[in-house]
Amino acid sequence: MRKYRLFGFINPIDVLIVAAIIAIVWGLYVFSMPQQTAAAGGQVIHYTIEFTNRPEGFHLGIEPGAAVLDSVRGLHIGYVVDVFATQALEDAPDEANGIFRRVPLEGREATHVVIEANANITDYAIQIGQFQLRTNQQIFPRSRDFGGQGIVARIEIQ
Repeated sequence: MRKYRLFGFINPIDVLIVAAIIAIVWGLYVFSMPQQTAAAGGQVIHYTIEFTNRPEGFHLGIEPGAAVLDSVRGLHIGYVVDVFATQALEDAPDEANGIFRRVPLEGREATHVVIEANANITDYAIQIGQFQLRTNQQIFPRSRDFGGQGIVARIEIQ
């Protein structure tokens, strides 16, 4: 049955099937890869880690310039650029009004450590090397001046 073939040996249905397969594979490749919004070298970001309920004056012992590591995996996650403190607060019941109020804790502070790092930013994640960063993420940073459990309170792209 050579009358339904192109040039005597190519079946048009086979050509359409191969073209459809190529289009599907190309579409899957293009739409499944993450879209980079940062250059290959990354962007400088500043993120703030909040340590709650620390002794008053704790922030005075932390010096800018110290390297910060993730103490769980030992990954380098940036350098300290700024440190400040706010009054530590806790929720306490106000039984007269039937609500909870935020009240200050005497002799305690909330320490905020601002860290600078180079990060690769995609549509899906902020990566500092192999460390993925998100707001409200619980992390365990450490440096020569401090260590402990903190929450990522803020991320700013510089």
